[in-house]
Formats: sequence, C-alpha cells, structure tokens
Amino acid sequence: MTAPQLGRDAVVRALQGVSRALLLLHVNADGDSVGSCLALARALEHRGARCVVAYGDRYPQAYAFLPGAGAITAWDQVDASQGFDVALLPDCSDAGRVGNAAPLLEAARLVVNIDHHASNTGFGDVRWVEPDRSCVGEMIMDIIDDLGVALDQPMALCLYTALVTDTGSFRFSNTTPDAHRRAARLIEEGRLRPEEVATQVYDNRSLTALRLLGDALGTLATSPDGRVAWIVVDRALQERHQAGPAEAEGIVSYPRSLAGVEIALSFFEQADGTVRVAFRSRGQADVAVLAQQFGGGGHPRAAGCTHPGPLQAAVRQVTEASRRFLEGPAGEGIKA
Repeated sequence: MTAPQLGRDAVVRALQGVSRALLLLHVNADGDSVGSCLALARALEHRGARCVVAYGDRYPQAYAFLPGAGAITAWDQVDASQGFDVALLPDCSDAGRVGNAAPLLEAARLVVNIDHHASNTGFGDVRWVEPDRSCVGEMIMDIIDDLGVALDQPMALCLYTALVTDTGSFRFSNTTPDAHRRAARLIEEGRLRPEEVATQVYDNRSLTALRLLGDALGTLATSPDGRVAWIVVDRALQERHQAGPAEAEGIVSYPRSLAGVEIALSFFEQADGTVRVAFRSRGQADVAVLAQQFGGGGHPRAAGCTHPGPLQAAVRQVTEASRRFLEGPAGEGIKA
C-alpha cells in the first residue's frame, strides 16, 4: 500500500494538471463545506479543469445564493463513467461524511482529505489536516494562492461565507487574529458587503422554519443544575409544519444561549428513526470527546453524532452522559 502524501504542499501537487475533479459536500452541508467546495472548484476551473460539486443527502438551499451553487448536483446524477483525477472532501472528518456519495470515491484516482477536525480519521491518498484553523475555507484560500489563481469576487464571497458561518460571525472560540485578517482581505479583494452576507445567512429564514422553532422552543429543558440544556424536534413536530432538516438547522443555538449553560444539545428525529444530535460547548467542556461516546466527533466546542434511537432513549442517554461528563473526575472532558 502506498503511503499517503501529507500536508499543504502535497495537496497542491495533487491538484497540478488536474483535468477532472469531483468535490463532495458533507451531509447536512454548512457554509464551510459549501463555500470551500465552490471556491476551490472555481479556482480549478480557472486552470482548465472540469469540476463537479455534489451532495450525498440534500441540496444546501440555505447557501443557494453563493456563486456556482446552481450547478451543485445530487450524487446519483453524477456521470462518473470517465472517472476523476481527484475527489476532494473538504471539511470531512471521515470519508463516510459524504453520505450516499461515498461510492463515487471509487471513480477517483486520488482521494484528497482537507480538514480542520481534530477527530479526523486520517483517510485519503493525500491529506492535510490542521485542527487549529478556524475553518477549512482558510485552507482553501491558501491552496488557491499556491495554485497561482487570483481571488475573484465569487471565490471571495464563498470563502468569506465559510469564515463567517464556522466562527459564528466571529463569536466562537475558534475565531483567531488570522481569521480576522483573512476576512479583511476577502472583503477588500472581493469588494464584499458583509451586511449582505449576514442577511443571506442569518436573516433569510422561511415562515415554516420560524413556526417550527416556535413549537420546538416549548421542548426546551435543562438539567437540575442548569449546566446542560436541550431542545427536541420529533417527527410529529416536523410533520405538523411540513418541515425537514433545513428548517431545523442551527436550532441548537437557542439552548446554547441560556445563562449558565455549559453544554447545549439538539435532537432531531430522522425519518428512519435515528436521531441526529448536535453538541455545543459554551464553557471548557470538549464536546468532541463527548460525541465520540456515541460514534460521532467534531470540534471541542461544536460536534455531532447520529444516535440509533429511539428518540426517548437518545435524549435520556445523551443528556445523562452530558451531566456525567461535567460532573466527572477533575479534568474529565475539560479542554483548556
């Protein structure tokens, strides 16, 4: 077995001379996944490559405003008959994060893993993993520079969206001085209007999403000491409002906003009975470690997992584990 090629330079070498590239969003794609894939695809196209950006679950409607988003296709509509020089998986901690699109990796000569999750499993023929980065968009920005492609307005908008969303509008603990410097560069070189990006990302919710939120807030609960809070979106609630995962996106931010909360959770019951759990930390608890107890992973302050269900068991087991995590031996679950 050939040893994997590691690091930024290895990724850039793998992209030299590429003629066909496949870029895959992760499931429940966020702004970092979508923005990174679209920006890198545009850069490669400037170098003469033909690029396909695809998803393995659902179209990322929240980011339809990004340049190039209209060309994002479903995994089962991708023509892989000619193969791909590379398959790129930005922001994926493991290959399974691309969901139903995973079989497409067999059509690629090289699988390239570009990520910033500490829980990354080390997959791929070429990989560059830097957990200290605020978002993968930063890493894509470096790759574009190394490829000698000038940042244009569409690329800048995609990468700025990646930065804004993964740092929570520069409110989260992964916000670094370098993130601000990069944001300034993207605004300047891309001639961006930050207020327009903020409107698209945060002030563009549907009436269905707000009505779902109104009812979901009625499920808000906390542990006796107030350090753990959670919100539940079951199938009945979804059916009442004809809502899906897109309408529930970001709902974990509401329990996170409660005073005194250190771990916030959201539970979303999926059609197959499994439960998607989002973990957020507002204190020093490393929720990536907590999510790993349930087969998930992520970042110290933001993580996730899919629980096999049923919903009541998922809520009970994860909330109890969260309480034990905070109350355990000194230092358990705490990241400085």
